[in-house]
Amino acid sequence: MATAPKAKAVREDLLRVEGLTKIYDGAVKAVDNISLTVTTGEIFALLGGSGCGKSTLLRMLAGFETPTQGKIYLAGEDITHLPPYKRPINMMFQSYALFPHLSVWENIAFGLKRDGMPKNDINDRVESLLGLVQLTKLAKRKPHQLSGGQQQRVALARSLAKRPQLLLLDEPLGALDKKLRESTQLELVNIIEEVGVTCVLVTHDQEEAMTMASRIAVMSEGSFMQVGSPDEVYEMPNSRHVADFIGNVNIFDGVVEVDEPDHVTVRCEECVHYVGHGISGNTGMSVSVALRPEKILLSKNKPQGEFNKGKPQGEFNWCEGEVIEIVYFGAHTTYHLKLASGLVIKAQELNSTRDLSCGLTWGDRAYAHWSDLAMVVLTQ
Repeated sequence: MATAPKAKAVREDLLRVEGLTKIYDGAVKAVDNISLTVTTGEIFALLGGSGCGKSTLLRMLAGFETPTQGKIYLAGEDITHLPPYKRPINMMFQSYALFPHLSVWENIAFGLKRDGMPKNDINDRVESLLGLVQLTKLAKRKPHQLSGGQQQRVALARSLAKRPQLLLLDEPLGALDKKLRESTQLELVNIIEEVGVTCVLVTHDQEEAMTMASRIAVMSEGSFMQVGSPDEVYEMPNSRHVADFIGNVNIFDGVVEVDEPDHVTVRCEECVHYVGHGISGNTGMSVSVALRPEKILLSKNKPQGEFNKGKPQGEFNWCEGEVIEIVYFGAHTTYHLKLASGLVIKAQELNSTRDLSCGLTWGDRAYAHWSDLAMVVLTQ
């Protein structure tokens, strides 16, 4: 998984949203009491599945939708009821919406001409943006003569031409194929950071959000489930929904048997988990244990002589199953193990050599084991 850009030094708040709600037809809450602060220069991602409310929230920021209640402040000014054309905000759509009859240069210059900017200033601004998005040599081409990635960069340059305080990106890479999308993610981040514009990004693609954003809000049914940096959301999900939505995860259901400040044990049907940290819970509480596939080790023999904080591995943090599927991804291989309970778990191993790891094949019995810090206990 690509590494997200590092958060920079503390900045001033640029965007502040307070209690924003959007109700359709008097009953359907598309956005439900959202509050949010985005700092100057930050790239903030709204991540969620279809219908979660992320695009509705973005459209309210742009002024295309009127909130049912709540406030939107930009640089301290209340813009809740300001029309879109009066907001120092620009929005880039998934379709790019380029004018097919205009050249690349003319597409970028379009908004500046409408604003009556002097011709020399327009020339300077457009040439600067063409250089920024590396399209100077293609300035005379029409959109249909460009690749998808090139069209995306034209749309970005046009969005930046009027130097908005806030840039809104609605599935900006959704029209690109997977390989081009991956190569464009960091390129797009570099351009945004070089310009210094603050950005709110909407995406359903978790990898895109993890790669591009300094913070992510995971949305469901119009609400924020969790807000945090990519590593916080991935490594420390606060709910089963977030754990399951971000990346692959194995979920074990069980009951807390031991609840101590520095560790807990959770008994599940498949195994007993020894977790090397405390939780906000109590003995007898029903919980779920989340375990990422890449944190699991596989072996043909039962693990022996390994310890988790002084606790013998023979007692905790392992299970046995049958290999029912092997999926080769090039950089790693994912093994599907069916346990005696019927639960199928995934374990992922890096293909660091040409000799494919543990030598397991379909139908083999295998042991999965993991450390005491590999798990997260979920109480909701």
